[in-house]
Amino acid sequence: MKPPTEQEVLRAASRRLGEEAVTACRISMGRSHFVFTVGLKSGESVIARITRRNRAECFAGFAYWRSQLARVGVPVPRVLSMDLTGTELSWPIMLVEQAPGDDLCNVYADLTAAEKHTVAGDLLDIRHRMSDLPPGPGYGGITSYSDLRCHPRWSDVLWEYFTGAIDQLTPAQRQRPAIGEIRKTIGEFRAEFDRIDPLPYLIDATHQNVLVDGGRVTAIVDLDELGFGDALYPLGVARAGLLARGPEADCIEQVAAPLCVGPIRQRVFDLYSAIASLKMLSPSPLSVTGPPSADSKIASRLWTLLDFFAAAAAHKE
Repeated sequence: MKPPTEQEVLRAASRRLGEEAVTACRISMGRSHFVFTVGLKSGESVIARITRRNRAECFAGFAYWRSQLARVGVPVPRVLSMDLTGTELSWPIMLVEQAPGDDLCNVYADLTAAEKHTVAGDLLDIRHRMSDLPPGPGYGGITSYSDLRCHPRWSDVLWEYFTGAIDQLTPAQRQRPAIGEIRKTIGEFRAEFDRIDPLPYLIDATHQNVLVDGGRVTAIVDLDELGFGDALYPLGVARAGLLARGPEADCIEQVAAPLCVGPIRQRVFDLYSAIASLKMLSPSPLSVTGPPSADSKIASRLWTLLDFFAAAAAHKE
């Protein structure tokens, strides 16, 4: 799928908002959708999200979960307009308000120790607010409580993540010891995983999609699905994502601490970070950007993190 042109985005935004859109600049961070910052003649800016026709349900999910999350006090952007039919554009389009700030991974290196502590506190508060939502009908990511395309067990979600990622690897990459260690550890902890309740968590609020401004969390910006299962999993993703870009992820370790008390839960946290590293390295058919280039610094660090976390998860005390 080729990205829409800036002119196409401007025309669609102008029609949907009833106000002239004058600039459109693509944001490269969007993996599953094309994302643009759109400047309006009034001087305000909005975010345009554009996706494939067969993924229009993601935007319906965004609107649904935005309402649910706003009700319990989670900071989420307002939906300004959307067209899921392709009438305004050749693809479904959603326009949402632009929250202040940038993705956590983009500002993390510039945060002071005190600001990292504050961000961790904000994330802990958001997780506490999530507990006011009902449990899910099953496990994994869904677009609404009536979406029954979920898994019966949390272990099934992890197995899908793992096998989906290794299916995209080369034969040589599949021979890395880390692959076998992850497979073995998922099997070892299957009974542990199957005791986890389907409680809600922000599936894509990791090192990305958490906006930070002035040392505070201002918004969670990817709501296409809500996850149900172990809230430690997205923290494993965030830890891997931050460590792929810098020397530490102390903020995320602080948020994760209450969820990984004891050696077993620490190994589970390491397993989640290993699976996350693997998924970041693997091409996804749903991605519009793809994984980091094979010769990039981030890819190199992800392979190192994959090996380290897989070995840590497999290690028994």
